[in-house]
Amino acid sequence: MTRTQKTFDADVIIVGGGLTGCTLAGLLAARGIQCLIVEARAPGAGRQGNDPRVLAVTLASANILKAARAWKHLPEDRVGVFRGMQVWDENGNGDIEFDSTELCEATLGYIIEQTMLELAAEQGNGEIPGIKRLQPATPATVKFENSAVRLELQDGTCLTARLIVGADGGRSRIRELAGIACPAYDYHQQAFACVVETELVHESIARQRFLTEGPLAFLPMADPRTSGIVWSTSPRHAGELLAMDETEFNQALAAAFAYRLGAVVRSGPRAAFPLQHAHAERYCLPRLALVGDAAHTVHPLAGQGANLGLLDAAALAEIITGAWEGGRDIGAYGVLRRYERWRRGENLLMMKTMQSFKCLFASRLRSVRCLRNIGLDLVDMMDPVKRLIMRRASGLAGDLPRAAYGIGK
Repeated sequence: MTRTQKTFDADVIIVGGGLTGCTLAGLLAARGIQCLIVEARAPGAGRQGNDPRVLAVTLASANILKAARAWKHLPEDRVGVFRGMQVWDENGNGDIEFDSTELCEATLGYIIEQTMLELAAEQGNGEIPGIKRLQPATPATVKFENSAVRLELQDGTCLTARLIVGADGGRSRIRELAGIACPAYDYHQQAFACVVETELVHESIARQRFLTEGPLAFLPMADPRTSGIVWSTSPRHAGELLAMDETEFNQALAAAFAYRLGAVVRSGPRAAFPLQHAHAERYCLPRLALVGDAAHTVHPLAGQGANLGLLDAAALAEIITGAWEGGRDIGAYGVLRRYERWRRGENLLMMKTMQSFKCLFASRLRSVRCLRNIGLDLVDMMDPVKRLIMRRASGLAGDLPRAAYGIGK
């Protein structure tokens, strides 16, 4: 079937209209591939009020968002920059510091509200011909054929495409309909999130303190006294934090952070989300691919979840556009397996690293506490090792797609 025979509703159906799905659509449509986004949420759902969730965006992810025409839609006064990082342990004297100048970079990354990123990605989609959006719409069945995939929605609408992509989060409906298993491990923790104003300025430094119940991070936002909070803690403690009045909560938060930024003078809406580790057994089938949380979820202690999803989107887009421009079938299993081989290994490495850090800092054994504090101090003195860690965490190293390097915008 040639490209000019318009018997499909789109070349690619993307189920999930969040950050990862919209970014993938933007990258594909910019190269002439017709995309249809199917999103379960109604337009504007979840965008009311202040968002307690903030995301750390790496330099690689920023390049990907620029290639998808999303970055320019972010208001400058809502983009926080972090030029350094400080990490220390509650149960010892070990600490480590990172500085972007050691990499000859102006910054290590950005801190941005999740809803602002999603809105910017949608606005970027709006200026690229070839992207349609259907919402609210929920998948009911999916059927794979030799030359097409058919998606039936709950309202009876039937859609066809060459390829369908699941970008619909950790509880992916498309993954479920395709029968792909996704073993999950419950961390028995919740990610507590809010935005706060502190007595002292954050100096564009991201700070993380490893507490007995889990890591507490203050992430610098655009305002010099405003930080996004991500606190991985027990469900019991998260419930207690949610139940506190603002004054009590502010005092408890400042004390837990050892008053590193002085008193917490104001705090916004609070939310908590259960944490788990999950990894799909397959990233693809003939005419199907999974990206982002539909394929994997990780612990938030290093803020890599959204960045891994954006790297998935950029890698899949690179492979699909290469096949498209070479006249090959973009839904063929042989094409999609290249994406799976590429991203599954990279994601598994990051997931295992995060799991190791989580176990290391969760241990209450005195010997382990002593060793990890010694380790923090040793790494802090080893500049080549620190630079390697910073390059990897900032998305400047690894087997990355071209868009992550700012190539082919």
